[in-house]
Amino acid sequence: MVKLLLILAIIGGGISLFSYNKENTAYFKQKQHLVDQLVSLSNLLHSAHYAYINLIGADSAQADSLSNYLNTLGKEKGILEVLSQGGESNKAEANVALTSLESELRFYSGQLAQNGNVLDVGEAGRKMGATQPLLDKLIKQEREELKVRISQNDGFYENLGFLVVSVGLLVLIMNIVLYFRSKKSLQKQMAHAKEIHNAKLAAQSANNAKSEYLAMISHEIRTPMNGVLGMSNLLMQGSLNEEQKEYAKTIHHSAESLLRIVNDVLDFSRIEAGKIQLDKTTTNIRELIAQTFAILPKKSSEQLKIEYWVDESVPQFVYIDQIRLKQVLLNFLGNAVKFTAQGSITLECKVIDTDETGFMRLGFIVKDTGIGIAEDRIKLLFKPFVQVDHTTVRKYGGTGLGLNIAYNLISMMEGKVKVDSVVGKGSIFTFFIVTKEMSGGQKAKSNDDKQPILDVALSTLYPLNILVVDDNEINLMLITKTLSKLGYECKKASNGQLAVDLVKQNEFDLIFMDMQMPIMDGTVATTEIRKHYRVYEYPVVIALTANALGDGKDKCLEAGMQDFIAKPFKPAEIEEVIRKWAPKIVKYKDKTQSIFLS
Repeated sequence: MVKLLLILAIIGGGISLFSYNKENTAYFKQKQHLVDQLVSLSNLLHSAHYAYINLIGADSAQADSLSNYLNTLGKEKGILEVLSQGGESNKAEANVALTSLESELRFYSGQLAQNGNVLDVGEAGRKMGATQPLLDKLIKQEREELKVRISQNDGFYENLGFLVVSVGLLVLIMNIVLYFRSKKSLQKQMAHAKEIHNAKLAAQSANNAKSEYLAMISHEIRTPMNGVLGMSNLLMQGSLNEEQKEYAKTIHHSAESLLRIVNDVLDFSRIEAGKIQLDKTTTNIRELIAQTFAILPKKSSEQLKIEYWVDESVPQFVYIDQIRLKQVLLNFLGNAVKFTAQGSITLECKVIDTDETGFMRLGFIVKDTGIGIAEDRIKLLFKPFVQVDHTTVRKYGGTGLGLNIAYNLISMMEGKVKVDSVVGKGSIFTFFIVTKEMSGGQKAKSNDDKQPILDVALSTLYPLNILVVDDNEINLMLITKTLSKLGYECKKASNGQLAVDLVKQNEFDLIFMDMQMPIMDGTVATTEIRKHYRVYEYPVVIALTANALGDGKDKCLEAGMQDFIAKPFKPAEIEEVIRKWAPKIVKYKDKTQSIFLS
């Protein structure tokens, strides 16, 4: 505000100075012109007087000169008329000088009219030269006035100079003060920004530490889980009576429930770190929904009906990440099953709208007649690790992550979620995803509970030399037992260095390689094996890892491994990967053998 006032004062001063200077300039020009005219008049009068003196001296040639001077004086005397009639300070003196001049001019005119016969000297002495002193006095007074005005003007500019310097010093002082104040403020801002930056680094460091901790916990949990699930799978395929099969099935389902909790925590961490990427494929949406209902934890009964309906407008094939959409549906439907004891649970699927580019909003509605949610608690539904009612944790269990994961996955699919619920009457979860219609595609991947029977004749169809590398004895036993069920005998190694040594002594077609091992890990061991064989495609190295966070699969492929199995794995996955790579291995061996024989 002060700066603004100073600026306005300077602008106002500049305008005033401009006006004052303009007025002074006009005054000086006018006054100087007036003085010049008076001086000219005085000089003319002096010349007329000199011509008359010469005329008296019998110089008749001066008569014409005097006549000319008199004519000119008659014209120039107008300056005295102006001074005598205006508002000038020397009005009286100008009037006296004008009267004297007119009298003197009449005298000279009268003398010329007598054709050179001049009057006596006494009369001439009274008439001649009377005006000159008056004019000199008037000129002197006008010059004095001009001098005084010039002095006043000089004083004004001097004062103005002091004023400008004072204002400039004031502005300078203010700028210095403001500079130091702003510098101090800037230092505070920089210190605050540094604090924020340090806090951000600390938070990032803490988040990295949390991610590393989760990765470690994930590995440590999934490794024994691999043994529990794998052995229960093998156990259920053995010769058990009905009671023993029921026990084995209970063990297997309990392990899968624990694994789902671990997977929820890992999915939440991946979403939080931005490491989940959608893997979209052309998928049969009706088949995917049917498979989702087939693996729900609770089937329809007389008290609870579970059903779904797909509108005719929904295309058969859409472009989606089928695994993530199935996960979202399972989270919503599993939640409905958990909190609905009787009544109905319904899933509806329909097309909301389609834009001109072909993208559609595919909508899903999950309705249940369960316990419902209070209106003021709905906003907590999608927050991580939060239950809308603490009593539900004791009665129904759960980590509070399922709906948060579903919400984030829907957001990744460019969709939104809406919830309507009434306590005691049920809830309606409505969401949509953005997708487009496709013409044919993949069959939706099934996750049903049926345990496929391993093909004991697989080794006869594809005879292979297999090496299994894992530092965990249980996992080593699990995979060797699984391979034994398939008819294979394999060699074992408990770390990467032993695996490299065995590869140098034997020829292997397929290697199952753990990633994290002491002495030498799986990536380094694979690199050394590639150096020994000098053929990238052979032997085929399959990564076995419990690292489910982040870029575990990418690291395996970058190290030279051709495929990836995450722990805990099912025995059927081992058979599947052998069936995938065995034909290529056999073809490569036949080609190599034919080249050797030729």
